[in-house]
Amino acid sequence: MARITRTLQLPMPADAVNQQRAQQFFGAYTCQMMVGPLDTPFYLGTPTPRACRFCGRTEPEVSFRKDAHVMPDFMGNRNILSYFECDTCNALFAKYEDSFANYLGVARTFNQIKGKNKKVPKFKDNKTGLEVSMGAEGLHIKTIQGQDPLIIDEATNSAQLVTTRPSYIPIHLVKLLLKMALCLLDEPEVADYAWARRFVTSEEHDEAAQGMGLLSVMMHSIPGPPVFPAPFAQLYTRNETAPADIPEKVFVLYYANYYFQLALPFSRVDKVRFLAITPPLKTIDIPVFPLLIGETWLADYGPASFKRVDFTSNQKRVGEEHRFSLSFEKMVELPLDPAAPNDASHGAIDVKPA
Repeated sequence: MARITRTLQLPMPADAVNQQRAQQFFGAYTCQMMVGPLDTPFYLGTPTPRACRFCGRTEPEVSFRKDAHVMPDFMGNRNILSYFECDTCNALFAKYEDSFANYLGVARTFNQIKGKNKKVPKFKDNKTGLEVSMGAEGLHIKTIQGQDPLIIDEATNSAQLVTTRPSYIPIHLVKLLLKMALCLLDEPEVADYAWARRFVTSEEHDEAAQGMGLLSVMMHSIPGPPVFPAPFAQLYTRNETAPADIPEKVFVLYYANYYFQLALPFSRVDKVRFLAITPPLKTIDIPVFPLLIGETWLADYGPASFKRVDFTSNQKRVGEEHRFSLSFEKMVELPLDPAAPNDASHGAIDVKPA
């Protein structure tokens, strides 16, 4: 596989927790592969023969006509594509992308990342009537009187939005991250991950995956404007001197104001080791990828947060509350729209993010 050898140099906060995470993670893993934003199209894999890395089928049984993005284009990835994703799998992965985007909810608008139509997506909460959109002068937030989704603290130039996430299926987030990770494997390694490939292309392993600690998604959230306007992805491989009780490979995605980390299940060696655990993989100690961001950034915008999330449920989430915090430089109150129905019940503000 052709490799993209771009250097990603990021500063690291010097607090004790982050330093310990860095020592543990980089002591155990080495970066094997990285892909990031490019000005011209770049394809992973080879154009002939055409075989799908995920379902294993080849032409003419399946077609390869669609553009197959290694990372979703809704994340701002335009030019990192692959030759090894068939149209059938592409359509399936699009459903995973929808769940991922819906989980992010209003954050996608505040992150200001242009989506598939090359525009920052508009967010609308059908439950409260809240609308958030990006204009030339900043973010435009529209609310309905009697609904209080926006809690403003003018003394600290901060606010909190209480919104409802669009419906999503949690396990789709795991499968999308894993699909990206599988794209970064060297071709000879692909056969080692038969379990993972079956997992992302079917529901066969969904029941076994429920509550599986190995599939926990670790997330850093960083305040402020988008740190990564276009996504980076890295695949890390366990060092020979690292403990044998950690996964062989770990995937890290840098996107907007987030880091997402996921271990790859299961190489042939890992399958024998981890599936023998009883109960199977409910808890597992995986080194945490450290936060890579300058201390000046954190001083300007506030502390980052970290959480470990279980996204292994295959049940659709509907009506889930999503609280989103933001800060701003200034807030401008706009006159009510006389054309809107019951105009006395509508109001709008423009917020310029700090």
